[in-house]
Amino acid sequence: MELTQSLPSLLVANGFVVFASLVQTSTGMGFGMIAAPLLALISLDCVPGPMLFVNLFLSLLMLGDGRSFVVRKEVTLLLPTIFVGTLIGAAIIMLLPVDILGIVFALMILVAVAITVFTKALAMTSGNLAICGVAVGVMGTATGIPGGPLVVLYQNEPIEKTRPTMALVFTFSYVSSLSALGIAGFFSVQLAFLGLLMLPGLILGYVVGKRVRGYMSRDIGRFLMLSIASGGAVLLLLKSI
Repeated sequence: MELTQSLPSLLVANGFVVFASLVQTSTGMGFGMIAAPLLALISLDCVPGPMLFVNLFLSLLMLGDGRSFVVRKEVTLLLPTIFVGTLIGAAIIMLLPVDILGIVFALMILVAVAITVFTKALAMTSGNLAICGVAVGVMGTATGIPGGPLVVLYQNEPIEKTRPTMALVFTFSYVSSLSALGIAGFFSVQLAFLGLLMLPGLILGYVVGKRVRGYMSRDIGRFLMLSIASGGAVLLLLKSI
């Protein structure tokens, strides 16, 4: 794990995490979409396990901020289907040859961006919640980016509701994904330590993000998230090829 052996790489990784956590704290989404391709450029060791692990702390912090606004009916429908998607995502990771992991990872990020950009907001129905939950589990476990399907579902919902509801959904998704990755042999104590090395950046981004919530609109956050995710994925694809 070269990140643990290189102070410059560690500082750059924390810088990426600062920005990703700032956007998610402000808008309720965006950490994985921003951090995953950028961290993968440093080292594929950073994703998805270590990134999911450090982001779990951010979700818990955000959940504590607004848990009274969580929409329990929606969460009740999402959580079981996320678990199903998690199992599918773990199977995908296990079947992928290591030498093409970077290429597949970059392509899946671009798919997440395309879903977010080109799919219109879905009605908040039980069927759509279930489909979204499965997609969240698959994408979260395979790439560390569970937010794409949720952006499609929640993009027109009030942000006061979106932030804490997504925080709870993300918390469950991260725990499920990390458990599945651990069982599959793709997450370990060493990788958890790698995630903890990025915790200072996450805390700094969270603190700053709370202060700029009034200035960071959802549209600005969405633009930053999608432009950085697509640019980073293209660079990762070129690097992997």
